[in-house]
Amino acid sequence: MNFRRIEWIFLLAFVVLDIFLGFMFVQTSSKSTKTTGDTATTVIREMRADNISFKNPDTHEGTGYYIAGSNESGLKQQLSQLTEQSARVQSSGKLVSTLRATTTIDTQSPKADLTTFMSQRTNVIHGTEYVYDADLSTSGDYVFVQKVADGEILTGAGQVHLFVNKDKQLTSYTQTYVANVKTLREKAVTISEKKALVALYQYNQVSSSSRVVWAKLGYSRLLKLKDSSVYVPTWIFAVRGKNSSNISLHRINAFTSASMKNSNATTTGSLDTTVGMVWNTFD
Repeated sequence: MNFRRIEWIFLLAFVVLDIFLGFMFVQTSSKSTKTTGDTATTVIREMRADNISFKNPDTHEGTGYYIAGSNESGLKQQLSQLTEQSARVQSSGKLVSTLRATTTIDTQSPKADLTTFMSQRTNVIHGTEYVYDADLSTSGDYVFVQKVADGEILTGAGQVHLFVNKDKQLTSYTQTYVANVKTLREKAVTISEKKALVALYQYNQVSSSSRVVWAKLGYSRLLKLKDSSVYVPTWIFAVRGKNSSNISLHRINAFTSASMKNSNATTTGSLDTTVGMVWNTFD
């Protein structure tokens, strides 16, 4: 049995273990204040009583997969298809490119112009496999996220950042890419935003008088091995503390409700200037 096969067996075993631990968490995580009514609704009331600010969370469940992808992006092998730019791939696997021919972007409504640029194979490798995300974008830094399975990679592992200067000229971009994406098991139900928000509170990741700025459901890395990684549907919350400009990111596994604490990150600055940047902290 070769090493590659052993690695995949270990990967699948980890997924099974993750599912089991998540089931155990769901069975044992009810708070002592639980009433005969809906536990999640009770916790939401407690959060309001703690002066935690957030929009009414969605109660609908979704679906998703455990997916695996290569840690080697393969971008370096395809650099020759790019034209009118100076591009190189860093040791981390990120492609960095400076454009020789600039393109004017309508910054009031940038999606159309940027999507046209992305769709040309001589401009961006696998460009049609990404979709524009306005929520993650900031003025001058426009973000496209990689589409996988029935969702998107919302962390730094699969993104294109397009940089536009004050003259509205697209001057450069960076790219990361997850290659050879495969689903590991059948589609499964994901928890709702409401249940994920409750889990966030129960794990003490949102304090009194803080604000949940936004929440997004997408894929993020669960496990990294030598040659491949496992990605899982994840609720990602941005939380701002009381009287603070810091925005902390927190992840909740959308299959198991378990906290993915090892990936918390914090940034500083106003919301308008940091929303696009903070997502680079998760690989």
